[in-house]
Amino acid sequence: MRRALIRMFGDDFGQTSLERQDAHSGLFMPVDIAESGEEFVVTAELPGMSPEDIKITVVDNQVTIEGQREQELEEKHGNCLRSERRFGRFSRSFVFSSPIDDTEVSASYKNGILEVRLPKSEGAKAKQIEIRTE
Repeated sequence: MRRALIRMFGDDFGQTSLERQDAHSGLFMPVDIAESGEEFVVTAELPGMSPEDIKITVVDNQVTIEGQREQELEEKHGNCLRSERRFGRFSRSFVFSSPIDDTEVSASYKNGILEVRLPKSEGAKAKQIEIRTE
């Protein structure tokens, strides 16, 4: 039965989106996205990378984070019993519901955590309207 479903829907049938991303790109980058009235904040786990290996682009309301983690080639003694670390290229894009002020976007990287701050453009920020009484 599973083979028939795989033939109809592809070999990633039954996998989670995390497993599909990992299987197709070689490297998965988990993220958290938060929104306040002023900005969006994307926090991504990228352990073992340097900022020079990460590229961030913003076009309209979309941010793309991409890069590559190189495999460390070192002489090991004995056979590898288990290897779970992933290497290779990754790319993730996120579209936001409000316009982004791309002139004020900032990014920081510390201890394997990338934080991208995407301020909303002035027209997209919520404004409190005062009600006048007559």
